[in-house]
Amino acid sequence: MRSPSLVPVLTAGFVTITAGAAMSLQGRANGLLGQVLGHAVFAALVSFFVGLLCVGIALAVSARSRAAGRRLIALLRDRTLPWWMLLGGLSGCLVVIAQATTIPRIGVAMFTMAFVSGQVTGGLIVDTTELPPGGRQRLSVLGVVIVLASLAFAAGDRLQSGIPLWTPLLPLVSGALTSVQQAFNGHIRATAESAVVATTVNFTVGFAALVVGTFVLLMTGHPWREFPTAPDQWWILLGGAFGVVFIALTTVTVAKLGVLLLSLFALFGNLVGALALDVLLPIPGSDVTLTTVLSAIGVLIGIVVTILPVPVGPSTSAVRPKSAVRPSSGSRRGPASRT
Repeated sequence: MRSPSLVPVLTAGFVTITAGAAMSLQGRANGLLGQVLGHAVFAALVSFFVGLLCVGIALAVSARSRAAGRRLIALLRDRTLPWWMLLGGLSGCLVVIAQATTIPRIGVAMFTMAFVSGQVTGGLIVDTTELPPGGRQRLSVLGVVIVLASLAFAAGDRLQSGIPLWTPLLPLVSGALTSVQQAFNGHIRATAESAVVATTVNFTVGFAALVVGTFVLLMTGHPWREFPTAPDQWWILLGGAFGVVFIALTTVTVAKLGVLLLSLFALFGNLVGALALDVLLPIPGSDVTLTTVLSAIGVLIGIVVTILPVPVGPSTSAVRPKSAVRPSSGSRRGPASRT
């Protein structure tokens, strides 16, 4: 029997694929920016500053968004929304640092494989908890296995080439934490009823943490090498803008898809974006191979399998969407879960 919610899921999936493509642009930009500035944290600071500027302008010109910001502050004050849900931006910091640190060493393709493997793993864990704004999700394990097998197929040769172990581990960990970030951002969006506010919170928290990190690095003797000035380097400053696109879109779609399925769609968009970048703007180590293409096809198959309706039996009938965070003792309701 066809699920009545399949069309909204596919629509949200297409939007998330677009967000994933923006993520591949962000990775390329931040990887190059880290080399120019001299440290990954400096690149992350610039990336978050640009992102914060973009969402700050959107917040300033929208009366609805400003009202949503005041609503969020009120909900934090009465503890309807736990304060720790504002910390998703810390995960975003780690993602950008991982991009700037590892992409120059292992390339966009390998980074993508490790990052999304972490996303899938994190999504498996997060979607079985009450963190996602849409409640617990019933998962298709077969679809996840297909995705992981496709990633392993593409990454196998690169892992045997002698790269340091930490280079794939850093994006793997950052990808896993992104699943938590997406769940947090989805709750903020649903509670404040504004994707702009959720994205602004994400970039504000991340930027504040990176200011502290940059200060520490400068005080300990790590110089800020230079700033992009060449005519062909201007676009590497836009990593934060690409991040805004990714976070804003996934903040909206996570309630429809759940964290795991969102991660799968974003993975496919990321792979397609990486393929386009490697063809149109190639850099050393970014050759498009048959293995990469086959991996992308395998990921698409895994996504299709994952979105197929999961049969509901006696053992799953008790699993239903509900609020991800229990209200505090002084409040009678948790965060809103509607989109």
